[in-house]
Amino acid sequence: MVPKSFYDLRFGVSPGAARKDAHYICGSLDEAVAALDSELDESSNVWLLFGYSSGADLALDVYQRGERTASIDLHPFITLRIDGYPDITFDGPGKPTGHATAAEDPRKARQKLAEGIFAGDVADVTEVVVDWDSVPVPPLVGEVAQDGDYVLLGDGPLEDLSGLDDLDEDELVDELIDRGYVEYGDHDFDA
Repeated sequence: MVPKSFYDLRFGVSPGAARKDAHYICGSLDEAVAALDSELDESSNVWLLFGYSSGADLALDVYQRGERTASIDLHPFITLRIDGYPDITFDGPGKPTGHATAAEDPRKARQKLAEGIFAGDVADVTEVVVDWDSVPVPPLVGEVAQDGDYVLLGDGPLEDLSGLDDLDEDELVDELIDRGYVEYGDHDFDA
């Protein structure tokens, strides 16, 4: 089994009042873009990004030949637009900026927006823009993961899997899962 290259779009929050540990294993940047668009179409996920006190983890990990070579925080590339408020940008997880008007207390403005996002009241007037052109995403090299492949997430050393060649397909899948591999596609490990 040759280690493959792939992107892992991670979106999650630390356990607490909310739980989320979503991963999208993608073989192209277009797939990662579509996955994030899908996540940000849900007002509860926008709330996690904007209103959750400790902030949501949102990053694109780049794996080249099975090894994580980059982890790109996507917060600085996101703009949240809600009618009647200045654009909201992010310095990092839990650090929205630009969301208070001169006439309002910044904490009250944040609370009002977060409550509206959570309740779904502002979903029809909310736009989330990701400036993908500014994200420094390196192209994948080598053999790229695709549907049906299993990959290993994290920074652990890659194992020699050559001894698994004699296993049938079901046994191989079971062994890979036992060793911590995940299948290509989307997963929410806290669901």
